[in-house]
Amino acid sequence: MASSTTVPLGFHYETKYVVLSYLGLLSQEKLQEQHPSSPQGVQQDTVSQSLDQEVLLKVKTEIEEELKSLDKEISEAFASTGFDRHTSPVFSPANPDSSVEDCLAHLGEKAAQELRAPLLGALQTLLSRPVTYQAYRECTLETTVHASGWNKILVPLILLRQMLLELTKRGQEPLGALLQFGVTFLEDHAAEYIIQQGGWGTVFNLESEEECPTGTAEDSNDIYILPSDGSTHVSPPESPTTATASWQAESLPVSLSASQSWHTESLPGLGTQEKEDKEEGVSCLN
Repeated sequence: MASSTTVPLGFHYETKYVVLSYLGLLSQEKLQEQHPSSPQGVQQDTVSQSLDQEVLLKVKTEIEEELKSLDKEISEAFASTGFDRHTSPVFSPANPDSSVEDCLAHLGEKAAQELRAPLLGALQTLLSRPVTYQAYRECTLETTVHASGWNKILVPLILLRQMLLELTKRGQEPLGALLQFGVTFLEDHAAEYIIQQGGWGTVFNLESEEECPTGTAEDSNDIYILPSDGSTHVSPPESPTTATASWQAESLPVSLSASQSWHTESLPGLGTQEKEDKEEGVSCLN
């Protein structure tokens, strides 16, 4: 499965890293039990906790391998692409104690609170169907209708994270397929917005009154266990980030030019764009 939208190669690398790193936060979480009371009581909880730890270890190992593969791909292609991780705010943040995935997790926690009901509905629908890109795309687009600004970007990541956990618990190995789902969706439906906002590095500046967490993020944006109280709406910054990257907006193809700048409150590609899905009806998982 490949994206139907042409994006700068540096943006592609950063998007793949963002998806992998965001999914990798699962292995750092302290999962809370999501099972109803049962006659088995503590015994059931103990078995579940053991299963969760096995799942997280498996996910962590798989993601580490994917990140190594991406690192190798970037290094081998440097001579022809010129993409340098050291000039990318995603791979090399200005503050070494922060990371793009930690900031996204912090923002994702708020987004999951605000969009709890539509996210839960989308997840239940996805887990009840064969796992295909078409199903993921449709459910994600339907959910983003309820969001605005960068929350629209967080929706696909939040859904991917929950799908990864639940499908791995079922004994499946969904990481490869879900990684492609996320990269393809973000490049096809969100690349223009992200690039016009200043790139993925913009997430470091999204909350002017709050600092993104440093070090390991321990909070989960698991939509099953979030509190029901609301939270302050996350608005995008007034101006794009000034962090430099090895790809420049000036080199964007016509389809991603500044003349088609997206608005903050609505993403033209989200919820209205109708594309032919090459993967329609084909299951990506066994």
